[in-house]
Amino acid sequence: MTASSLEKTLQAKQRGWKRRYERYRTDFLLKATVLREGGYEDLVGRCGDIGRGGMGAVFTTECVKGEVISLEFRLPTAAEVFSIRSIVRYRRGFLHGLEFLGLTDPQRQAIDEHCAQLTPSP
Repeated sequence: MTASSLEKTLQAKQRGWKRRYERYRTDFLLKATVLREGGYEDLVGRCGDIGRGGMGAVFTTECVKGEVISLEFRLPTAAEVFSIRSIVRYRRGFLHGLEFLGLTDPQRQAIDEHCAQLTPSP
């Protein structure tokens, strides 16, 4: 299978793919930490959309699909700072699709309450 036919097959699969949880447009700053070969690296980014299962984020440095990232952020509707681990599930340039790992019930509830006030992403 050639690279272009493999890419076309992947694109066809992605068109039929649906998220488990809806994503909602938002905008806030993120701080992230990732363990790389040379040690821990701090990243700065912005969240573009969020949902119960994860978020879309733009970082100043590209991350690798499968990389585990520690996120720190404050939802505009919440008082506390969230510390959540995530895994990179998608990457196109500096845009990253992150899946949350091990959300606590209070974190999940705060994200749900925040999302209830937002517009769903297309």
